[in-house]
Amino acid sequence: MCSNNITEYLYLSILWFNGRRSHDPCELFPSYPRPKTKSSTNPHHGNLCTAQDPIMRLSHPSALVGISSTPLRRFYSSSRTIQENDVLFLRQQGTKAPKWHLTSPLRADTKIRLGYGASIGSSELIGRQVLDVLNDSSGRPVTLHEPTLASYIINSPRQATPIYPHHANTIVSLLDLNLPRPGEEAHDVDPNHPTQPFEIFEAGTGMGSLTLHLARALHAANPAVPPSLRNTLCTARYRTDGFGLDLADKDQAALDSYRSSRRAVLHTLDRNVKHSRAAHKLIRHFRRSLYFPTIDFHVGSVDEYISSRLAETDNQPFLAHAILDLPSAHDHASQVIQALHPNGLLVIFTPSISQIADFQTWVARTGQPMRPERVIELEVSTTADGVLDTGGGKEWDVKTVIPRENPEGAAVQVMRPKVGERVTGGGFVAVLRRWPVDQIRSQVESSTQESSSEVECGFENKGASEAEGSPESEETTQVGGTADAELTKTE
Repeated sequence: MCSNNITEYLYLSILWFNGRRSHDPCELFPSYPRPKTKSSTNPHHGNLCTAQDPIMRLSHPSALVGISSTPLRRFYSSSRTIQENDVLFLRQQGTKAPKWHLTSPLRADTKIRLGYGASIGSSELIGRQVLDVLNDSSGRPVTLHEPTLASYIINSPRQATPIYPHHANTIVSLLDLNLPRPGEEAHDVDPNHPTQPFEIFEAGTGMGSLTLHLARALHAANPAVPPSLRNTLCTARYRTDGFGLDLADKDQAALDSYRSSRRAVLHTLDRNVKHSRAAHKLIRHFRRSLYFPTIDFHVGSVDEYISSRLAETDNQPFLAHAILDLPSAHDHASQVIQALHPNGLLVIFTPSISQIADFQTWVARTGQPMRPERVIELEVSTTADGVLDTGGGKEWDVKTVIPRENPEGAAVQVMRPKVGERVTGGGFVAVLRRWPVDQIRSQVESSTQESSSEVECGFENKGASEAEGSPESEETTQVGGTADAELTKTE
């Protein structure tokens, strides 16, 4: 692309972001010469600018001088300015390989310790832009990165094993969350018929990985948090006599007012106070408390919390979905199922398939109004070298290098899977749907009849295979018939 074409592209991009309809260069660049007549031409492009031209053409890049004085619309990109309370992912150039460091929330009067005994002041980072490069105290280059959600979780301190980011993404996608923004539905603006909030319950906060992913999916359904309140949530200290932030009365009132206006709420509960506090801190520090106001943290037992909420609602369901990440999910699921709205989903996350089978057996034995929809195995994943974000999938090493034995030779491409990296993840997830009590009985009867028919059909196929004398077919139908028989016995 020639320089003149680049100039045209830049100019049209400026017009686009600035929202201008005029194609007159003199409006944007006062020093640019206006054509004397409509037929004025320029030796490079022909017509310079006419009233009929859909596109104006610039002849010299110098016309872009002074562009910074023109107000442009702000847009979000990787070049945003780093603010106080941001968390950064610093890439320090090392002797053999780079070293990565996840910072604490930036404070102007603090220093960040890096590798090789070096450090860098937080005040040197505030006001810069993502991908800027500066030197640490030892003179090594440090590149400023904004951590992804995955890299933030994997590189943060933990007191519990996390649900790895690629598994958390899978669980969130299974819930199929599609919430409208405030004001997009007619009933949102009807004060006479206020809608109840969309509530999700998570039992087993743990590190807070799944909590953060769920909150991100719910975030857009809630009204905007006032900047002053968000800044207060970032800077407030923790209470010494209990759980939560130590807020002034007016700040607490502002937070309570916002909570009452939420349209989507995530309730997360853990019995371990240390785990809940660590998750509280983890979520609060991510992107300056961006998703923090969507979440209500609870400490205690599942039965106590759900029973207290059911008492408030006269035993009416209030949960849209629920996730149980517990060793013995069936010991705590009865009241959670009662609190689920019909058509709500119950997700069970376990490390072994036998725990899923035990839960489904409990559902059938106790006659719970639930119907299993799917059971999936979560794949393991390898980690990326250095960043360790476990975003899912198998890592490959793809790069272009010049062979050492022939420095003057042509570059060659290297494409190979990485081996010897850390393998993470795994486990099983079951998804069950809450049905109305009067419908689930007919569904169970119909399902039992279908299973019986499949078993009879399997035995008929087995007999036909024996008559034909096909060993391969006989083995196949025997396996299928046994599996169907076991399924019917379980039901």
